[in-house]
Order: sequence, then C-alpha cells, then structure tokens
Amino acid sequence: RILHPNMETVLRQERFVGKQKYRGIALRRRGDPALNYMKRKQALEERGFLVSLLRFGGWNECQTQFKKNATRYRTVDVYLCLSKSYCFDESLYVSIEKRGTRMDRIYGQLEVWSNKKGFCSYMRKALKSWTPEGATWMKKFTFECWVVPHDNDELTEKLNSDTYFDTSGWVFKPESGGGGSGIYVAMDKAKVENDIKWWKKRRQTYVIQPRLANPLLIKNRKFDLRTHVLVTSVSPIRAYLHSNGIVRFASGDFTKEYSKDTRNSFLTNLSVGGKTTKTEDLSWSFEELRAYLKEDAALVFSRIDEAIAKMLVASEKAFSERYSSIDSGNFKCRTCYQQIGVDILLDEDLKPYIMEVNGNPMQNFKSEKITQVCKEFQSDISALLYGDNSNSINNDLIEALESVLSPGMDLDSYYDWLDSDSIEYLLMMLTEQMNMESFRLVYPSSHAAYSKTKEIEWTTYLDYLQHAPERIAFHKLLVNLQRERVSKCLDFEGDRCSAEVYDIKLET
Repeated sequence: RILHPNMETVLRQERFVGKQKYRGIALRRRGDPALNYMKRKQALEERGFLVSLLRFGGWNECQTQFKKNATRYRTVDVYLCLSKSYCFDESLYVSIEKRGTRMDRIYGQLEVWSNKKGFCSYMRKALKSWTPEGATWMKKFTFECWVVPHDNDELTEKLNSDTYFDTSGWVFKPESGGGGSGIYVAMDKAKVENDIKWWKKRRQTYVIQPRLANPLLIKNRKFDLRTHVLVTSVSPIRAYLHSNGIVRFASGDFTKEYSKDTRNSFLTNLSVGGKTTKTEDLSWSFEELRAYLKEDAALVFSRIDEAIAKMLVASEKAFSERYSSIDSGNFKCRTCYQQIGVDILLDEDLKPYIMEVNGNPMQNFKSEKITQVCKEFQSDISALLYGDNSNSINNDLIEALESVLSPGMDLDSYYDWLDSDSIEYLLMMLTEQMNMESFRLVYPSSHAAYSKTKEIEWTTYLDYLQHAPERIAFHKLLVNLQRERVSKCLDFEGDRCSAEVYDIKLET
C-alpha cells in the first residue's frame, strides 16, 4: 500500500494527464509532479500495490494527521513524497524507519546534493579543495567551485594567480533554482571581480565554477548527459545508474565567446532550448549516444560510473553529520531511497565532469522519446525495490562471504567486525542485485573490483576522505563481493548480467 503525502496547497480541481482524467491529484505546479505521480502509480500498480493519495493543506496538517493515524499507517509499505522538499520532520522519519517502511526521500539530500550552494560547499569540505591535493581530487570528477560571498577571498586569490585564470570564462549560478534560470558566463577577469562585488552588495549567493574549455561536441553542438541514478543507502552509499538516460543538446552551434545572443549555444537545459527548438530535436537517448561513440562507449560509461561514485562517497560524511543528532545517533535513513538526476559534461578526451545534482528530476517533456526513457526508469525502480526476492537471502549472504574468504580465515572472522547495520546493508544489496538488469551498479564499484589500479585508487581516495579503518575494510569486502559477482556472471550467466558487466567485458 502506497501513500502520497503532499506538502503543498491542494488544488481541488480536475487535471488532465495524457488522455485520462484524474480527480484530486495534488499538484505543486502544472504538469510535472502529476506526471511523476502517474508514472510511479502505474509502475507500482502493475506490481500489485494499492496506491492511495493523501491530500494535505500544508506541513502542520500533514504532521497532525499522520500522528493521529499512526496506527492506521503501520500497514503502509512505502511513502512517496510529491513535494520537492520533505513531507515529514525528523521525528516522523525516525518512526517510519523503525517500522521498516520505505520512503522515497533521503533526509538531508536537499541540502547536500540538490541545492547548488550545498553541493559545492559539501564537496569543497569533503575534498579540502583549497589544498593542491584536494583540488586535484575534485577535478577528477567535477569542477572546482566557490560560493560567493562566503569564498570571496579564496576565489580572488585564485583569480590573481598568473597561471589560474582561464580565458574560456567562469560560470555564475544562483544558489538554487532550475531550468537554466539566472545562469550566465563572465568571460574576463574584470567582469568576474565586478560581479562578485555586485552580488555581495545585493546580498545574493552565487556558485562560481570554471567553464569547460574543450567540451566534446556532436555536430558542432554542446551537450550534457542527464543520468538517472537510484540511491538506496547513504551510510555507506549504495547506488545504481539506469542504463538509459537523456542526452540534451544546446539549440545553437557552439562558440567560445559568450553573450546574451549566444546563450543558447552554451546552455543545454531543455527548458531554455525548447523555447526555440522542438524538444525532440534537442535530445538523444543513451542508446543513440552509444551508437555514436561506438567502441568508446564502454570507456565513457565506466568513467561516468566512477565519477558518480566518487561524488556520492564524498557526501557520506555530510549525511553522517546530519544524522548524528537524530534519535541519539541511531537514525541512518536505512529505509530511504531517492532518484536523482546527475548532470554530466564530457570533454574532448571523453572525461566526465559532474555539473550538478537534481533531487527531483523533471519528467514532463513534450517528447515521446524522453517520456519513454522516464517511464522505463520509474518501472525499473519499482522492479529493483519491490521485485521478486529470494527466500534464502540469508544463506545467499553466507555463501557470498564464504566465497571471498582469504586463505586461513573462517566466517567468524567477518562477524567480529560486521555489525548489524553492515549485515543489513549486505542483505539489501544482494536483494536489489537480483532485479537490477536495467541498472549499472555505481557503488560498490564493479569496475574497481575488476581493475587493480582502480582498486588501489579507491583505497587511496577513502583514506584521503579520512574514513574510519572499519569503513575502508568494509569497502574492501564490498569490492571482493563484486569481483565474485562479476566473475560468476561472465562465466555462467552472461545473458542475465547487469549493464555495467558488459562494459567490463568490453574493457577487458
């Protein structure tokens, strides 16, 4: 049974979604949330769920009604939140977790991932980007960034460095918002410095990052990738990349110069380009991109896996800090999951850079192609989370642990340091992997399991992030388990392998 608490004012009128008419759907704005709701509803009903919609007039009413009906809601299997923010406060998240009920919002993700200011700030803190080593790590998978006015002094110092200022320009983004609104490029140092002073005077916060000097172009058009990622744990991270996504093209030919007249050659957001060009003409599926990249496709997508995994793992401590004061540190958001859109640019060397993360990716496009991609994602999420499960999952875990034992070790040696949370993590991981054919496992990384170089790099990365020895040991166990899974898949069950395993086979 599914309940949909909505924190926005309910529009008590009829809305049309496709060719069907539904009464009382709570909308945040026209189109998008209703379409998201119907896609989730259809996917879940196909798997036998009864989907209900709760209509609340606002935050206080939702909290009051939930607490009054706590006994009734114990039968609920999952809550789907239609709001962009959170449908419940901390105490109700704790209550939901203790019942074992699923929730499609990870508590804290809005501040850590979705908000541009938060994403930049937490990445800078985790990677210590103000140090040379930290800047090097950051540039492996994303852009250096600064939040102004908070980071004014450091950014000014960078700008005054003889070797740092790049004539390709600097991207200014408002701290929140979407649809390309408020984003622009400053092409020279004087413009950057003047704009920093201007926004500080107006007390507005902006995120600033270098503009990519050499983006990969297709038919002389800049493009980015909207990847669809499902995160099912943040302590530690466990995440899956859907095998299909959206390639979004700028509506104008690429130019290195920037002005108001060339804005459409820089921004790849469909909300911008769609004003002058049909959305269908500005988008590809990942299948079309793979066909274009040919033999380079496996390399590109394995690098995308790595970039997303490193970004997510860098955020682990941010969630731990936020959860440490909830329920005496016992809250881990264990039953939470979230679909996120990770936007990525490729350079001419096929290296991916994460631009930003969208915690509530829009799925209302005037394009049948994109709509189909989004429907598949929703359906496959339902299959992964609520698909057929093995009745012998506990035995499967014991068998998996025994298969990766080092010489001279016995199973009891694992139990000496595997706590209940770790065992629950492993059980849920194995359960999800039974239904992940349309997903690529991002973390724990299968690529690190099949490459000694990547395995060493991951250990170095976790050590740099100052993770506890127990966390690094658990990572090594996860790598060994993934190595065993990939080997079995390639040797015996090739037609049932998940998407990333085929790329591993092509790479090796």
